[in-house]
Amino acid sequence: MPFCALLVVCLILKYGQICPGQHSRIQGELITIWTVLFVALMMGIETSISPWVLAIGGLGGVYGVLLSIWQGKLPNKRAIPDKAIYYSLLPLGFFSIGVLAAQQSPFIILPMIITGFILANLLLVKAKHRLEAFNKILPFAGVACSILLLIVVASLVFITGEQGLTDKITSNLYWFIGFLLMGLALWLLPVVSDNPQSHTLLGVATFLILISQVLIYEVIVLLT
Repeated sequence: MPFCALLVVCLILKYGQICPGQHSRIQGELITIWTVLFVALMMGIETSISPWVLAIGGLGGVYGVLLSIWQGKLPNKRAIPDKAIYYSLLPLGFFSIGVLAAQQSPFIILPMIITGFILANLLLVKAKHRLEAFNKILPFAGVACSILLLIVVASLVFITGEQGLTDKITSNLYWFIGFLLMGLALWLLPVVSDNPQSHTLLGVATFLILISQVLIYEVIVLLT
């Protein structure tokens, strides 16, 4: 999730036509990514993830926090060099690959992408960016990935058969669909209506979608 979100933000910093003020505000919101990363690392300690993978993620998190401190000390809304942020993709990329390699199914990448997209959208809205196209691209990309995820899960259920559907899997599937639909509805609401983007609304949507992806992660692990 933090790697996908950071990748989206880096692409915007590199190719987006944004003013210095927006540049500084977007960089200032990156602390959220490092916070999510450290939460993931604390959760990873209790799993079978290799210690060297966690160490690389930790180095990336420390580097990111130092970047945020550097950016916060610059006067007049100045921004740090973008290349310094691009370099943080390296440890986060290796960390993400290590996490994926430890999974039983390659389809786990879909929840990572979906949550990364909405986290990136949340950071951009909080930064009061003016790249309105991304307020449509990211939600629709999230919906497309969610549809693909539903197809994957349906295929796994079909292959497993009724005998593989335990009460826990069935319960998680119901809750997953409920949280996912509510999260996507809130995410798409400003896109399909005249309501302006609200970081509060998007924050709730991020929370709901994150819960849904945690639930479907457990389902995929149990089915595979």
